[in-house]
Amino acid sequence: MFNQSCALNKQQGFGMTEIIVSMLVLGVAVIGFAALQIRALDTTGEAMFRTQAMALAQDLGERIILNPDGATPYKNWTTGSTVNCETGNCTPADMAKYDITGVIKLAQDTLPNGQITVLKCISQNNYCVYVSWNKTKPNADAAADSCSQADDRYVPGADCVKLETSLL
Repeated sequence: MFNQSCALNKQQGFGMTEIIVSMLVLGVAVIGFAALQIRALDTTGEAMFRTQAMALAQDLGERIILNPDGATPYKNWTTGSTVNCETGNCTPADMAKYDITGVIKLAQDTLPNGQITVLKCISQNNYCVYVSWNKTKPNADAAADSCSQADDRYVPGADCVKLETSLL
């Protein structure tokens, strides 16, 4: 015969406790995934800025190598060529000034607060191309917002790249 008390004790479906626990686990997983996505986007953006900065430094380094007679403006980081070297004739010094003006504008256009400069390398007799972005300054001194320290080590967390060029 049918036992009515046994049928009443059998659970059918889910209880409220199980539903709350499963929603909590699902919520933690979704929050973790969202945090992972945000971190991945930050890392991708940082890699893009670093790649762009290195391309700018290499571009200027190659321009310096191609214009050895125009070394003085590069060494002194002199800007302001009045000649359009794409359409007119330029002296090596004018070409160097034109190059400098162009890469400064390119750094400003492609990097957030992008800056570029050429400085004497600290530990070598060569010159270094510094490209920085965000709050980092393209210089080498003891300041916290510098690219590298006075002993030529990178400042931890600095947003910059440095490329050594030997032709100046």
